[in-house]
Order: sequence, then C-alpha cells, then structure tokens
Amino acid sequence: MAYEYTIKIFSMDDLKKENIVVDAEKNIVYACRPAGECEIHDVGMEQLENLSKIFNRMGTEGWELVQLFFRPMGIVSFWKRPSPSP
Repeated sequence: MAYEYTIKIFSMDDLKKENIVVDAEKNIVYACRPAGECEIHDVGMEQLENLSKIFNRMGTEGWELVQLFFRPMGIVSFWKRPSPSP
C-alpha cells in the first residue's frame, strides 16, 4: 500500500485559537531546554479535550498521526494516509 504524508505545524497562535493556552495558570505548561527539547506538564482535562479536537479533525480527513513534537514555536505533527488509488 502506498501512503502520502504531510507535516502540520500548530503555532502558538493556532493553539490559542483552539482554546489551548500555553500558560501555567491555564493548565498547560511547556518546558523547553536550551538545546530545544520540550515537553508539557500540568495538563488539564479541558486542554487535552481541545488538543484532541484538533487531532480528530485531521483523523476525519483520513490522516493518521505518526509523530508529535512539542517545540518552543508550537506543535509539529507528522501524518500519513493511504494514497488515493490511480
């Protein structure tokens, strides 16, 4: 089976538009090391639900999430789906 791939970047502004606020008082905290490695801490249920909505939209279009990275600029995600038949 052949696949097509896409990379989707969700910037901090994109996340804010989806009510995912990266702020310690809003229940999602990014922690980034000087070398650029990031992770999230203290994630509230509402934030997880909002993040799930973003991923589910891609899923309804047939995309499968392959990899996800949290970066200082936002979230980088890698997706694949079967290529349309010729």
